[in-house]
Amino acid sequence: MADMMNDDDGSATDDADDREAPAAETMIISRWHEPGHPQGFRARITYGRTPGAGPRTVSTADPDEVLRVVQEWLASGPGPADR
Repeated sequence: MADMMNDDDGSATDDADDREAPAAETMIISRWHEPGHPQGFRARITYGRTPGAGPRTVSTADPDEVLRVVQEWLASGPGPADR
């Protein structure tokens, strides 16, 4: 029996038809208020791109740093040949 997986639209596809899966990329941003710090803002960004490599983590108290990391991550995404 072939392995089945769901596409984003909920339909099932046969693994045998999808021999080349797109690279998965994940970014998680956790934000919280931290009393006692001048800004009160804290964030941790965890992201990964390379299969088999561990995730990278950035911790910051600067909202602009969060935006910079996200922009760099998006800009360095896979090109059409990598999808």
